[in-house]
Amino acid sequence: MNRNEEIDGLTGLSNMYAFRKNAQEIIDDEDIKERGLAIIYFDVENFKIYNAKYGFEAGDRFLQNLSKNLSKIFNDLLVARFSDDHFVVLTYRNAIEARIEDLHRRVINYNPEAETGLRAGIYYVEVNDNDISIACDKARMACNSIKKNYESIYRFYDKEIGDEINLRQYIIHHIGDAVLKGYIQVYYQPIVRVISGRVCGFEALARWIDPDHGFLMPGDFIPILEDAHLIYKLDAYVIRRVCEDIKDFMGKGKKPLPVSINLSRIDFHQRDMYRIVNDAVVGNHIPRNLIHIEITESALDESFDVLKGTVEKFRRGGYQVWMDDFGSGYSSLNLLKDFEFDVLKFDMKFLQDFRSKPKETAIWENVINMAEEIGIQTLAEGVETLETWDFLKRVGCEKAQGYFFGRPMPKEELLDYLEEESEEISTVRRIEAEMNESLMTIDAPYFETIDISEDETEETIDDGAAYEEGVFMAESPMYTQLAAKGFAALLEYSSYTQFQKYSFFIVADLTNDKLLNLHLSKSRKILDKAYHSDESYQQMIDEIVANTVIEEEQSNVADFFSKDRLILAYRSGITGDDLEFHRIVNKKIAPRWTHTIYQIVEEDGKLIANFLSFDIDEYRRSQDLIRQMAERDALTGLYNRHTAVPLIRNRIYRHKNGKAALIMMDVDGFRDINDRYGHLGGDELLRRLAARLDESFGSDGILCHISQDEFLIFIETVELKSLENRINMFCGHTFKVRYQNDIISFTVSCGYVVHPDGGRGYHDLYRKADTALYEAKSRGEGLAIRYSETKDKD
Repeated sequence: MNRNEEIDGLTGLSNMYAFRKNAQEIIDDEDIKERGLAIIYFDVENFKIYNAKYGFEAGDRFLQNLSKNLSKIFNDLLVARFSDDHFVVLTYRNAIEARIEDLHRRVINYNPEAETGLRAGIYYVEVNDNDISIACDKARMACNSIKKNYESIYRFYDKEIGDEINLRQYIIHHIGDAVLKGYIQVYYQPIVRVISGRVCGFEALARWIDPDHGFLMPGDFIPILEDAHLIYKLDAYVIRRVCEDIKDFMGKGKKPLPVSINLSRIDFHQRDMYRIVNDAVVGNHIPRNLIHIEITESALDESFDVLKGTVEKFRRGGYQVWMDDFGSGYSSLNLLKDFEFDVLKFDMKFLQDFRSKPKETAIWENVINMAEEIGIQTLAEGVETLETWDFLKRVGCEKAQGYFFGRPMPKEELLDYLEEESEEISTVRRIEAEMNESLMTIDAPYFETIDISEDETEETIDDGAAYEEGVFMAESPMYTQLAAKGFAALLEYSSYTQFQKYSFFIVADLTNDKLLNLHLSKSRKILDKAYHSDESYQQMIDEIVANTVIEEEQSNVADFFSKDRLILAYRSGITGDDLEFHRIVNKKIAPRWTHTIYQIVEEDGKLIANFLSFDIDEYRRSQDLIRQMAERDALTGLYNRHTAVPLIRNRIYRHKNGKAALIMMDVDGFRDINDRYGHLGGDELLRRLAARLDESFGSDGILCHISQDEFLIFIETVELKSLENRINMFCGHTFKVRYQNDIISFTVSCGYVVHPDGGRGYHDLYRKADTALYEAKSRGEGLAIRYSETKDKD
């Protein structure tokens, strides 16, 4: 290769091929390698936007300026331009962070209005590294991992990235087996009609339940399969599985509901997706209108020509086509002009501030109205609260999905879900009929008729709440509305009767401080006190709060129910609200969670408040259990990585005074322990160790079981001597755990780093704690090493 073939024509730097040749010669020199080498991979942030805004000539001048600065700052070994705006440096390890920050400042100052910046990935070349290409790839992976993280300009390659790479390789090489062996399962999430809450379809979602890696969420494997251009294998399998499930559903005499399936933009470049879908539909003898195709807005924007014909082909073939993630891109309205869609699907994350930002609400209300005018339905996903559901009703959205209506579930649970929904609907209708008959005999002093005008009746019927005049509880439109909300929020009640048994309904004239109607319990009592119409509302509330609400919540609950506060809130435009608190049902048992919701209406100049309170204790317990299962490691009860890392990052970000520490700890020779005593013995050891760690660090730290025998601990505001003493309680000692008839003896090693002296961000601290742990284990067993002790060795 001659000289010209080794030089980048624009910048005068070495090109990728020359860099790899020369860098390989350097790392092959053991004397140089022992001095400590690092590969840094640079990527210019927003460079495409820079070119589009200022032109390609200005972009070239930008790169030339960057090249000069790179050569000045990293002038010890090699600097190269690999491609476009990607540069790579081979340098010694001294002051790497400071040099990167200096370069980043120069890039910003070159054109402050351009909003460009740098991202850098750093890999420390190890003694046993022999392939420069692999080292460069690791630096590139570290750089790519922070592309969307605007708080970090560099990241070191660490064990976490290594684990991600291993998982990536595993997914790429095992997608075929996962499909063949049934590790990929199709889950179905209900889609409901907003006005009624009735299920009208499902979205098919893939879950990977792997024998080695456990439960993998779509975010773990779909981006990897897309990058590797293997996503078609997953999507084709999901299509076949959904069609087979619908066929099986119809074979059991069930009425099928349509299912929407997500297709990746990559699919359309690699396969004839219409043929794949149509073959599965025809082969299973199911109607085409049961399959809907979801395509993301970004895919349509990036692959316009490829997708336009395919979308038209699907619609001509009898399939609905939905635009997913509407509003996430820059050309949403243009796409509506160029494509024909049946449904626009938007995520509620775009409307998470609908309570406080009326402008945002108005925009989406107009989008929904526009869609309706041009014949397109709207669907909101990510609905998680009753308040959000009410909002969607107000703005006219037609369909919705989210955990509020139902979580994604496998086929077997789906059948039970539909049967329960059908039974609940029929049970509610039967109970209402029985109540209509039985409540007609209740004495008048306790229940009075509320007059409803003809206009109000028509409006209520239009909203789906049919009732007749004359009976308070069963046929009050307000009770029907609030009970429906209660049922939607609570799925823990076995029947409508049980819900009624544990609910209280109160109607009060706030203006005159008078109870109008009330249903407190079967005996019309709360604890031992009976209440009646025409009594003082405020007096009843004061007595109930004093006798049935736990002491620490009494002030807040009393304020919530206060007549004066309710009137003031109504005058300020707040007509409804809700509250959860602990209610004493029986003084012999623990207080139970109770949810209260109210609505105020104005009638004949009087403010009438309608309250519905219901028991949610079982629901709260199940939600707490689900949350704990999601946040905690099943074996040890400590936080898992997904929960702990954001918590630690947040603590580091907020940490102002004093010192904090990140500690990595693992069991010496754990693999041998597993081999000798079995995995159950190893599990018992980890549980016991986790319990000891929790006793020592749980009160002021964040504890995480990372993987296998590794633990991560973050503690704040520590004195160094105290920190060392606590760590030495574990390192330098031999622990013994009894398992069956054996005594398992073991030691633990530890690496830790002190913040802010030894490191700054989470990734920096993690890498340094990991480095210190590696050093501790290389020196022997049961040792603890602080990062500052290893830093000089680099």
